[in-house]
Amino acid sequence: MQDNASERVKIAIDQSGYSFVELQKRTGIPQATIQRYAVGKTTKIPTDAIKKIAKATNVSPAYLFDICDDPHYYPDSNKKKNSIPLYSSLCCGKGLFINDNIEDYIAVPDRYINSNKEYFANIAKGDSMIGKGINDGDTLIFEKTNILESGQIGSFCINDGNDCVCKIFRKLNNGIIVLESANQKYDPIIIDVTNECFRVIGKLVCKFSSVE
Repeated sequence: MQDNASERVKIAIDQSGYSFVELQKRTGIPQATIQRYAVGKTTKIPTDAIKKIAKATNVSPAYLFDICDDPHYYPDSNKKKNSIPLYSSLCCGKGLFINDNIEDYIAVPDRYINSNKEYFANIAKGDSMIGKGINDGDTLIFEKTNILESGQIGSFCINDGNDCVCKIFRKLNNGIIVLESANQKYDPIIIDVTNECFRVIGKLVCKFSSVE
């Protein structure tokens, strides 16, 4: 089990995206020791060190100890740590999040999110936002909010549909709201603010590409 644990620690360090210097700050483990773990030179890793690395790399301690095969499994929780719901659709007319529409939970590295805020995910559809690097099939992570600044990318509910749209938010000096695509093939959407079916649902905080 120890050999498997050391291999999983090696993978966790590699996939965390953190430098050895940053991991030293997060764990208190000397940089030289972390480097030995990262290249597999040390196979007997102390239990306390494994726990610290698990916390620093946002990986389940049970996974690193080779107790389970899910790197985001936490026995005291009914969902993954730092996971957010992936919605198939929203109740656009009222701007509500419906639990029945949750397709899955997405584990997101803690460097992208704030524990004091709420988030949700949608899958990008189509090519209307390719100019912003958003491609069909990408996973989009939004912070739940109904306030956006002009120029920010957000998630919006319009009309009576059950799908949300991802667009660039613009608020003109005359108060008119415009939702812009990042593709010249698509005309901007002019919003009548008297239309109570329009809702700002969230602000884009990051995306994960569907293309390897």
